[in-house]
Order: sequence, then C-alpha cells, then structure tokens
Amino acid sequence: MENNTFCPIPWIFQAVRNNGDIRVCCQANVTKNQGVVRHRNQKSYNAGKHNLEKARNADLMKKIRLNMLNNEWNNECERCKVEEESGLNSRRQYEIEQWNYNLEDAKKDTEIDGSIQKSPVIYYDLRFGNFCNLACRMCGPTDSHTWYKQWLSYHNSDTYTDTHGEVKLSKNEKGRWVTTDYDWHESKSFWKQLDNNIKNIQHVYMAGGEPLLIERHYDFLEKCIKKGYSKNITIEYNTNMSVLPDRVLDMWTHFKQVRVGASIDGKEEVLEYQRWPIKWTTAYENLLKLDKLCTQSNNVIAWLAFTVTAYNVWHLPDFMQWKLLDSNFKKINSSKRRPIITHHVAHGPKRTNIKILPKDVKQEITQKYNDYCKKVELFDIPDNTKQNFKKILQSVNNYLLQDIDSKYFVEFVKFTNFIDNERNQNIVNVFPLLKKYI
Repeated sequence: MENNTFCPIPWIFQAVRNNGDIRVCCQANVTKNQGVVRHRNQKSYNAGKHNLEKARNADLMKKIRLNMLNNEWNNECERCKVEEESGLNSRRQYEIEQWNYNLEDAKKDTEIDGSIQKSPVIYYDLRFGNFCNLACRMCGPTDSHTWYKQWLSYHNSDTYTDTHGEVKLSKNEKGRWVTTDYDWHESKSFWKQLDNNIKNIQHVYMAGGEPLLIERHYDFLEKCIKKGYSKNITIEYNTNMSVLPDRVLDMWTHFKQVRVGASIDGKEEVLEYQRWPIKWTTAYENLLKLDKLCTQSNNVIAWLAFTVTAYNVWHLPDFMQWKLLDSNFKKINSSKRRPIITHHVAHGPKRTNIKILPKDVKQEITQKYNDYCKKVELFDIPDNTKQNFKKILQSVNNYLLQDIDSKYFVEFVKFTNFIDNERNQNIVNVFPLLKKYI
C-alpha cells in the first residue's frame, strides 16, 4: 500500500520558533499544540535552554515518526492533510521532492520506539527573535515587535500568550513596548550545539521577524563562511522585501545556493494594506534588484511567496496576470513548475482564513476565478503556464468553499474595523465586495 503521510521532516529537520521553542515544523503552527515539542511535564523544549538532540527524541517526535511509518496522519500534520485534500501543494509534498530521504531510509534509521540516533539534523528552520519592521494583518506580536502597540490596544492588555506562556510587555525609557522573551538566541549553549553540528548542515530556512534586519542572522552567515562550510549550505529566506542590503548580497556569494521567497501578497494598495506599513514602490524596486541578481548570479533563485488571506483573495488572479504580463521580471518564478507565483493559504489566525467569507462573497470570487480561467487562454504565454494559472485558482477556490464557524467572520469585521481606524486604511479600497459588511 502506498504511504501518503510520510514526510522527511521528522528525521532530518529541526525548527525553532521566534521565542526559541522547538516545534515539529512551521506548518503545525495552526494546530492546538502549535507543533511545539514538549517535555513530559508539558513544558516546551527551548533552543536557548535545552539539549537539541534530546528534543529530537521527545515523545511527540517519536509518535509522529511511528505514525508516518504506519501511514497514519498526525494531528500536527493537519494543515498538509487539508491542503492535499483541496488540491493545494502541501509542504509534505514539497519536502519529498526536495530531499533524497525516503520511506525506506526512515525505516532503517528508526528504532522500535520511534527514536533516531544515526540521522543528524541537516535542515534547520531558525527564527532569531521577532524583530520586524512590518505588522502584517495575518501576523501578530509573536512574529513582529511592530505589532505590540496596536495589538495591546485592541486587546486592552499589556500581556499576550505565546507557546512558552504569558508574555509581559513593559515600556522602556523611550516609551516603547519591549520584552526579553525573544532573546533566546543570546544563549551560548545554543551556538555551541550549532557549532557541533555545522559540518552536517545542508539547508537553513530563516523567516520573520524580518531576517535581513536581524543581526543574529548575519552572525550565523559569518560563522558558516569563516568555518568554511558555507559552500555546502543552501540558505532560504522568507523576507518582506522592504530591505535588500549590499551587506547580505556580498555574503550570499559564499553559499552553495540562496533561495529567496519574497513575501509579496499583491501589488500597490493591496500589498500596503496587508503588510503595513510597507511601501509598494520600495518593495518593487527591491524585487527588480533581486531579479537582476538572479540573472547575474548562478547561486541565487527567487519567487513570489503570496499568502492568500480574506483580505487579498479577490486580488489573486489580478496579481498573477500582472506578474505574467507587466512585472518585467526575468528570473523570479521562472521555473516550469511554478512560473507565476508560489502561494499558500493562511490557515490561521482564523479571522484571516478565506473560508470565513460570506457565501455571496464566495460566489462572486468563484465567478471571477472562473472568468479568469477562460481569460488566461488569451494570454500569450506557454500552455504549462496557463495550466499553472488555472490550477492555482481552482485549488484556492476549493479551499475557499469549505465551511467554517461564522463567529470568525464576526471577529474579522471587528478586528478589521479597529486596525483600519488605527492605520487610516479602508478595506473597501482593496476588497469592494465587503462594503456592505464592514
């Protein structure tokens, strides 16, 4: 029987949240446990405090491996399961394509209790804190410190909850909200453990906060370069494209490959609405700079990472048309497999999930998507690109039409009204169909 649940992640990978807590992978963030690996007393394993190897053989990790070997879905893998059922490309499928580590390898490396001893971590997800210059609408204070003021105003509290417990904010001498809960990367123990395994590292993924603004990200790159291992390592980013400093461009030349996922969820006012306070002109200038770099460098590739939310789902086909016909990109999303954008739907927070939208709005979106599936046939583009265009719209629409508790749309309206007022924005400007609801 074919195994449809196996993923190499639990065998070769380790992920660290912004607060240092270790988790199965970032996709598990939408589950009740948020994918966090815990001690038997339910306290989370933290990269700044605990042994990374022991975390790899915690009870949750052992259970996940055994379930996968038995072709059973894990609770932490719910996002991939739902996406595959909707026709979306899941991370599980992506990782299987990326790695030469298969089910038979996993069986050989796994003990009877689900533990592993012989398979080193070759792939990391490292998030060095939550320092970020944007406050995206599908984000929050756990991923961006720029959220602090508006988040606390909305909830009327100086605390919020993260996977490690309650985060208490206080004001510094400049009157800014601060906390030390995201300083795990100052740990000497973590860097020593990373040093001990650096010879095995093949791939490192770094995301927000905004990695290109975080000093610890540069410390890590410098360490890889100085130790002579950078030539063996692929560095992958999720970056908001608000900055693209020459400093990082110079360091990238030392690595085997650099992959840049540009978090661009629309153009012009749509991007500025969802990823406030970014400016479209700045982002576009950096995209053109990145595209030029991709044409000049053999080791840099890039794509547009479009997060589909209740705010920009109407705009999705317009943006894909712009990318194909008017963006002037030569290398960004130039592969035959993904020639337009690289997209994923926001599963959480629930108030941003496209499934929350009213039925009449969903019907209008479906009609627009269907019209675009016909319209794309007139574009002067390759047939495989036309099929990719249709597949993206059809899979997103399949997910859109699923039901969800209506209470989340109530929260969407409340939250949107508040943030619009705080930022002097209006959702009607980017999603006119919601005018009668907001």
